Amino acid sequence: MSETGLHLGENADEADWRALVERGLKGAPWSRLVGETVDGIKLEPLYRESDVATAEDLSGMPGAAPFVRGAADAGWTIRQAFEHHDPAETNREILADLAGGVGGIELVIDPDGARGVAIREARDLDLALADVILEAAPVSLDAGEYGAWAAELLRDKLKGVAVKGTNFGLDPIGAMVRSGKLCADEQAQALDFTARYRADYPAARFVRADSRAVHEAGGTEAQEIATALASGIHYLRALEASAPNVANSASTLSFAVSTGPDILVETAKLRALRLCWARVLEASGAGPEHRAAHIHAFTSRRMMARHDAQTNILRVTTAAFAASIGGADDITAYSFVDALGLPTPFSRRVARNTQNVLMEECRLGHVADPAGGGWFVEKLTRELAAKAWEIMQWIEAQGGIVAAHQSGDLGKLVRDARAARQKRIAMRRETITGVTDFPLLGAPAPAFVARMPQSANTASGLALTPIRWAAPFEALRDRAEKAGARIFFANMASLAEFGPRAQFARNFFAAGGIASIGEEDAHATMEKLVDAFRASTARVAVIASTDACYAEHAENCAQRLKAAGADWVVLAGKPGESEAKLRAAGVDQFVYVGVNVLAELETLALHSEHICATAIQAAQRLEDATDQSTDPEALEAAEQQAQYLRGRRMSYLGIWQVGLFSIQLVAITIAFRLSGALQVIAVVVAVCALAGIYAIRRTWRRTAEGEALAWVERAMTRYAGLRPERSK
Repeated sequence: MSETGLHLGENADEADWRALVERGLKGAPWSRLVGETVDGIKLEPLYRESDVATAEDLSGMPGAAPFVRGAADAGWTIRQAFEHHDPAETNREILADLAGGVGGIELVIDPDGARGVAIREARDLDLALADVILEAAPVSLDAGEYGAWAAELLRDKLKGVAVKGTNFGLDPIGAMVRSGKLCADEQAQALDFTARYRADYPAARFVRADSRAVHEAGGTEAQEIATALASGIHYLRALEASAPNVANSASTLSFAVSTGPDILVETAKLRALRLCWARVLEASGAGPEHRAAHIHAFTSRRMMARHDAQTNILRVTTAAFAASIGGADDITAYSFVDALGLPTPFSRRVARNTQNVLMEECRLGHVADPAGGGWFVEKLTRELAAKAWEIMQWIEAQGGIVAAHQSGDLGKLVRDARAARQKRIAMRRETITGVTDFPLLGAPAPAFVARMPQSANTASGLALTPIRWAAPFEALRDRAEKAGARIFFANMASLAEFGPRAQFARNFFAAGGIASIGEEDAHATMEKLVDAFRASTARVAVIASTDACYAEHAENCAQRLKAAGADWVVLAGKPGESEAKLRAAGVDQFVYVGVNVLAELETLALHSEHICATAIQAAQRLEDATDQSTDPEALEAAEQQAQYLRGRRMSYLGIWQVGLFSIQLVAITIAFRLSGALQVIAVVVAVCALAGIYAIRRTWRRTAEGEALAWVERAMTRYAGLRPERSK
């Protein structure tokens, strides 16, 4: 390094730094430090002035063209969304949020009540907004295909006065993307409403270019920006005939985007959208002062998880933080129970206070563009803008946003991006805390309000369907928890030796809802390991230790586990050249870093479900034989499956049932020998033990294997009852 200090403008300094880093990498390639966004943009480990010339102030000042740095005055409107189907309950929620610091209302409307407030006529809107001062708490609408009708209701409610922040939210393009249907009538109505009333409400926004459908369907950041731009361009053209100039049309437009938990990437996304929109308006002939983009940011819904839902609080916080430093004009933070249902008063309070803390305690509402000038953010802003501009030009070459969507090309672009990212999540190259990593099994779900049942899906095949990244893992977890899936840890050697792989395997299987037994237990001998496996009553085991231990003992361990009754044996670690020998010894599956976690968990789940499916097939065959000809083989197959599943039931219930029965017996004995309060306590203990036995049996009956056994036994009973001579 230079003796005069660190000067990042000197190439020699960077060369010295890089030499030290490469020495620390110990032979690993430099590319190991280089990340990549889902759009293929490289994320370098170090950025300098030579990467982006911030000294030239290329982003300008806040409040001035090209508006990369947002508005001159810092801060944003805390605008919370209201979706409860009951207008009266919606009103209570609105008043509580306004009293808690919310400054604007995002009213989601659906006359059926399934996706928003069930507003069917003017008095429903009056009820929802009762006692709300609309000049102090401006309303924005999200009514989808009912946009023009809902806008008319709000216009009547405003009585000629619409303050800054009022947004009629007309978005026929967004409705088309969500439903897959060409909304030509809705567009005509939206354009007519805008043409008739924009002169009467100059402070209001009328049309919304909404890219959230692309985001929630799995699109990339550049695809979101490009879709927003293409929608905005479409609306500019459509409004051209009735507007005096392009600046007037632009003033009626706003943008709606989703922000995820990757703070600096999402910050750059909002800045890139403003940069691109300023370029669109410049090319359209708007003056520099009219090129700003009004952005309403919503925290992402695709990032939310149902299990361990409290982790969503952190996701929402980081997404709102990204929106705030990215310069959003309005921010809506969804509650942490959004993936489960509608929010309770508590979860609404957490959501709004998240923004209150960011704005006042973190003082983000007092600083304009706090990320501005950072080499990484400025560079990424321009790279995202360039990528989005390229996709926007591709959409325009298709004939515009409507043509690109109706042809299916836009949907394919988004689906391809979604599939690529889902693969990364399935392999845990991208993690979801509480779902793919560090899951907390058995945690109770927080309180939430159930949503109204959805009506039959009428969306066409062109619709961009919303997804959640956690959903595939959650589906596996639900199946496993219902079946009471457990796995025994056949740990070999000492805790220090088997610990790392046992910990990896515990998290691996917990991501699929499979509970661990003895993940930290060391076994002195192979005999004690096998005895512990039998005592666990589990039918699946995972071998965990070091490669050296595997070379000496893994085959023997797998053979003995199979002999002890293991249906499925897993080995934690790469098998290498020993795979054939290990499989021959009884290892059915291998799990290790880099494997497709979702696919391996599916394999394990299918094994368990295969047992149940075989039993059910035997039951169906026996039911067919009951009303037709004699089929001794069908009865024999059913009896074999029943015997096997009864054994599984005994394994499941055995230890618990014996333990609880022993407690009950001791308590009854004590009750006969004592009197007074101690006798009462003993009786209570006995009753509780009896209730525990009943509960354990009920739990078994609700598992997949319990339901399969019940089906087989019903078929056998019916066969014996109708054909007594055949059952002898």
